Amino acid sequence: MRVTTTSENQDYRRIAELWGDAPIDRIIFRHMAGFYIRGIPGEKETSPPPEDSTTSITASITPALIVIDKEVPTCNCWTAECNYCNNVECTVQQDLITSNRGLQVTTQLKWKKLNTIVLYDQDGKSIGHFRWSLSAIYLTGCIGCRAPRALKRARAEGKTTWVFSLKDSVVQIKINGEVLYELKLVGECKEVYGRVRRYAFHGMTCEDTFLFVPSEMDTGLFWETKPNMIAD
Repeated sequence: MRVTTTSENQDYRRIAELWGDAPIDRIIFRHMAGFYIRGIPGEKETSPPPEDSTTSITASITPALIVIDKEVPTCNCWTAECNYCNNVECTVQQDLITSNRGLQVTTQLKWKKLNTIVLYDQDGKSIGHFRWSLSAIYLTGCIGCRAPRALKRARAEGKTTWVFSLKDSVVQIKINGEVLYELKLVGECKEVYGRVRRYAFHGMTCEDTFLFVPSEMDTGLFWETKPNMIAD
């Protein structure tokens, strides 16, 4: 990959000066749906920048891993392959307690069918389940209540994109950026769910999706060995 600058474009000159020969292991693109990326192989050897400021300057950069947020199927972990939600390779690793983005999921919301997320600690030990539908919300051992009217009104025709968050031990459900359910965990509930570092999807289908954010998430081999899991 090359960065070429001229005296007529001082912004690119500044980038070249800052990067120099520093190694870069990844580039993250955000909010670029509909764009495409064309890679250009870098040269094996580069000459020192010429002293003449009117001549183009080439900065050498190490090969970069380009990672972009993408939609990935929420395939059901209740299978023999995933040892019925007990295989850590079928989980997604993300620190929901510190994440500002939370977990974004797109499903069809129904009155009785529950959207279920299995929550685990760092070692893959199940802590509990977060379940919700248009009629009720549950968090194992801590929450069991009717869904607020705001959630029922917010559902879209067909599928709805919603965000589940545990930031600072506050359980949230957001739709279109609006918080429609919120409860702060205290005591033992705060202590137990404060250990959540992984999750998997239960009872959902591969037609539903979640937003995979490379800067915050890691997936197990269940996803990595199945290239066709990546949604178009």
